[in-house]
Amino acid sequence: MPPSRRPKPTASARWFWRVVALGVLAAGVAGFVALNVLKPKPAVRAPTKQLPLVRVEPIEFRSGALAVTGNGLVKPRVEVVLAAEVSGRIVYVSPSLVTGGVFARDEPLLRIDAEPFRAALAQASADRRSAQASLRLAEQLLDRTRELISKGFLSRQTLDERVAARDQAQAGLARAEAIERSRRLDLERTVVAAPFDGRVLSEKVDPGDTVQPGKELARIYAADALEIPVSLTDRDIALIADPWAQQTGGRGARAEARVEYGGTLYRWAGHVDRVEAAVDSGTRTFNVVVAIDAPGARGEPAGTAAQDVPPPSAATAPPLLVGMYATVEIEGRREGRYAVVPRRALRDGSTLWLVGADDKVSIRRVRLLSESENRATVSADALPDAARVIVSDLKIVTQSMPVRVVEAPSPAAPAAAAPGQARAAVEPRAPQDAQ
Repeated sequence: MPPSRRPKPTASARWFWRVVALGVLAAGVAGFVALNVLKPKPAVRAPTKQLPLVRVEPIEFRSGALAVTGNGLVKPRVEVVLAAEVSGRIVYVSPSLVTGGVFARDEPLLRIDAEPFRAALAQASADRRSAQASLRLAEQLLDRTRELISKGFLSRQTLDERVAARDQAQAGLARAEAIERSRRLDLERTVVAAPFDGRVLSEKVDPGDTVQPGKELARIYAADALEIPVSLTDRDIALIADPWAQQTGGRGARAEARVEYGGTLYRWAGHVDRVEAAVDSGTRTFNVVVAIDAPGARGEPAGTAAQDVPPPSAATAPPLLVGMYATVEIEGRREGRYAVVPRRALRDGSTLWLVGADDKVSIRRVRLLSESENRATVSADALPDAARVIVSDLKIVTQSMPVRVVEAPSPAAPAAAAPGQARAAVEPRAPQDAQ
């Protein structure tokens, strides 16, 4: 029996299912469109503009004589190398002959064994007495010869011989006296004494050492003459009233040396002593030498470098020592109103970026008067009172550009004044530049 066959759908049935499929598709499309049209839209906000962040410091205004600032190491004006002038064994070393020791003028610092030199002096003295005796004999023979010649008993040739013998005896005596003086000097040189009041920089000798002439035994310096060479540009040295005053018999400009010790600044008064003869060929700077008026005195407190440091007492004040690194300020001849700003705030040597009360940038051109390692002195004509200067770096700066301001930490010590007044200023450590 043949298998049964499924009846074919009619044309009306096919159209029905097509219509159903199209209806389902249309419903899906309509639902998708309705979801996108009817869903709530997010709120649209304008993007906020991030302003540059800058660090600022207040500008310090001053008036009067302009201070010329520099730095240098404290050095002795007179430094001597102690060396033996005779050879021998060291039998005495002064307790003062130690590094940092203090000694007085003509104080014996070293003694060399003097016995060999006493013996040599005794022998030279004996040779001198022998030469004196020979000279007396030669003179007596010469006198007798002249007497006999006058009576006709001797010839002129004998007289010439006696004169030559007398001259030789005189030369022998002179040689013996010179040798005796030399031996006496050698004996005196067995004692090495201090040529001035001073201190010991270093020593290289102990009792029992055998020394030779010219060997360095110690280095000493005169404690009453300390000085600080400071390198200044021609711009800075031109601000000093008369740096060459000492060459004409005058006194140089007043100066002040400051040294930080134990968190406290100490100061010593001084004056410009001279300008060294040659300009440094590498840096093209002048070396101005500042002499300290009272180098042996303890420093006078001029301020503290930190707020947590207790006030210093007179017992803790140090003396000025060789090798200390000092900041020197010299009284200048320029008078009037000027401004002191951080050196890093000076742009291209003649421009400052200021921030006003509205936190907007103001670009001002100034005239540079002097500069040091951390500070610059500029003319105050174009600067408003209570101005703040930008000390951080910016990639782009325009006039009236708004910024966000961060106040840089100010120094703990009060603002510095002209030399001769109590003052101190310590440069703060700046945080990392922010933009």
